Amino acid sequence: MADPTSLTSDSSTTDAASYDTASITPSANALVLVAVISSKANPPSAAPTLSGNGLTFVEITTVTWSSIATPTRRVTLFRAMGASPSAGAITIDFGGTTQTNCLWSVVQFTTADTTGTNGSGAIVQSATNAANSANGLTVTLAAFGDTVNNWAYGCFSKNDIETIDPGAGFTEFHEAAVLSPANQLQAEWKLGEDTSVDVTHTGTARNYGGIAVEVKAAAGAAVQRAKLALLGVGV
Repeated sequence: MADPTSLTSDSSTTDAASYDTASITPSANALVLVAVISSKANPPSAAPTLSGNGLTFVEITTVTWSSIATPTRRVTLFRAMGASPSAGAITIDFGGTTQTNCLWSVVQFTTADTTGTNGSGAIVQSATNAANSANGLTVTLAAFGDTVNNWAYGCFSKNDIETIDPGAGFTEFHEAAVLSPANQLQAEWKLGEDTSVDVTHTGTARNYGGIAVEVKAAAGAAVQRAKLALLGVGV
């Protein structure tokens, strides 16, 4: 399977305290990253918890925004990894607190580092950022542990539905949007060091929130990617 790959992405405008993704089947020992964008009148609720697929989902980090001083939206990123994941939906649970909408992106990296527990060894570092009235957002990471084989990953949200453009050299996983209240999700990745994980949009300046991480490649990942390339499979 190509690496990295999309598993599912969607959104819901239903007022609810729990949401289910479409059914997915993660690969064995793949790093699964789930970005969740949620909206609720200030003050925002706590970050959700995730369950499903026989995996343990661990929050990497979260950031509130829109606006920074009186936030009504939240971006949260989770990791998971397991030897034998099962097929099924992921449940996004806000602990009984109703949200006004929710968006999600689920992806996997099949040649990420498998040390640690629940994907802990695959996450080298993370960072967050938020902005009021901007035409894009940059989340800054430190220097990479491996500048060639590790990946940069970013998930972003803004309070409108204008198209979000990925940063230079980044490939977009997903883009989704909902109205009332307007909320948007974008997720992207890039192979190799890029400490400025960013997005932009054309049009009216908006509020933004975002998360970036460095994903660690497994030992020999470059060789695995070379084999995929010989087979004509994109990486």
